[in-house]
Amino acid sequence: MKVVLVHGIFNTGHVMRVLQKRLQASGHECFSPTISPFDGRHGIEHAAKELGQQIDAIFGVDANIVLVGFSMGGIVGRYYMQRLNGARRVSQFFSLSTPHNGSYLAYLPYPSKGIKQLRPNSDLLVELAKSEAVLEGVKLYSYWTPIDFTIVPSSSSCWRVAENKSFIIILHLSVIFSRRIAKEICNEIVLSSAA
Repeated sequence: MKVVLVHGIFNTGHVMRVLQKRLQASGHECFSPTISPFDGRHGIEHAAKELGQQIDAIFGVDANIVLVGFSMGGIVGRYYMQRLNGARRVSQFFSLSTPHNGSYLAYLPYPSKGIKQLRPNSDLLVELAKSEAVLEGVKLYSYWTPIDFTIVPSSSSCWRVAENKSFIIILHLSVIFSRRIAKEICNEIVLSSAA
């Protein structure tokens, strides 16, 4: 299966390498693009458009993919699927510690459009919530940890239209280094392929 891994804010595609290697060891073809600028200053829309362009460049415009988004990368992935027609080619979407309902930490004074869009009830999050019907053909998963001090409250990672699963993992970034998360993703890909 072709898998695209989307990093979070203040990171590059390199931060997803451990998860990428674990998925590759299970036989999946993985791509972990770097979405710039790293601080989301141009907003989720810009990042999602760049994501789509990089996916097309690597896998072509028609290949089916599995999408994995970490933190803000999960919101970028949702925008790509819901607003840029990406849902037509995504079979499964795994969001990892993604603030689907916003994070109060996004109120910290940092001049980034993308961060402001992650505030609870932001225009962008409300818009995405209203257009979730386009994801009907995509299997949705939200994996998160209750011990997350970046997504505040951590339960904001629960997504009403997804299969939600919590893991006891200490700290936000640790989610993408978890062997349990990687194994869970691999198992769900296999189950979906067999169905």
